[in-house]
Amino acid sequence: MVKINSVIQRPKTELLKKLGRISPSDYGHRLNFQLIHSRKIKPLFSFKENFAGPAITVRIPPNDGSFVYKALELVMPGDVVVIDMNEEERFACWGEITTRVAMEKGALAVIINGPVTDTYIIKELGFKVFSYAISPLTTKMYNLDGDVNVPISISGCIIKPGDIVVGSMDGLLVVPQEDISTYLEIGEEEAKADQERREDLKRLGVETYLDHFNPLWNDIVEKTK
Repeated sequence: MVKINSVIQRPKTELLKKLGRISPSDYGHRLNFQLIHSRKIKPLFSFKENFAGPAITVRIPPNDGSFVYKALELVMPGDVVVIDMNEEERFACWGEITTRVAMEKGALAVIINGPVTDTYIIKELGFKVFSYAISPLTTKMYNLDGDVNVPISISGCIIKPGDIVVGSMDGLLVVPQEDISTYLEIGEEEAKADQERREDLKRLGVETYLDHFNPLWNDIVEKTK
């Protein structure tokens, strides 16, 4: 049964800016879940600046990309399009035209657990794409089935419409909208801790810095005797 939710709740712009300043890799020091690494979902090309935006979610069958266009109708500036194709490897649902439409609508990026095509042109356009595969075979406009703005799963991570997707070259973080303040606190603490580690390394030098870990190693050795 097709479901299309045309209205989603989006967080305040200031919260998105704060989340976008923190890399997903900072969260990786504390979190065990909500992170999507790049073994399966890879950035199509290198980029420098992180991004953070609310998710417009789409679920489509392997060979029918009709509902991608329905989702694009609903995109607002700053959104991230997230497409669930259940790790399809053959049919690409995203290419040059969808990229141009998304850019005109003001989308920040697209994440697809399926293939993308027209990669050279997309790279030239500079639009951020994370995908599961690359393929010259494309989806068709059968209008058979699909859902827009429903909970979906990407690499085992549940993404609900309006959840915030934070992206970097290291991977993706999905922040549940109801937990933004908690994630911001974690991210800011870990970003601060990383900066302190950099300063300690510079101030102490490598050998002295590594000496700080000796009590840990000694404790491990004692436990293994």
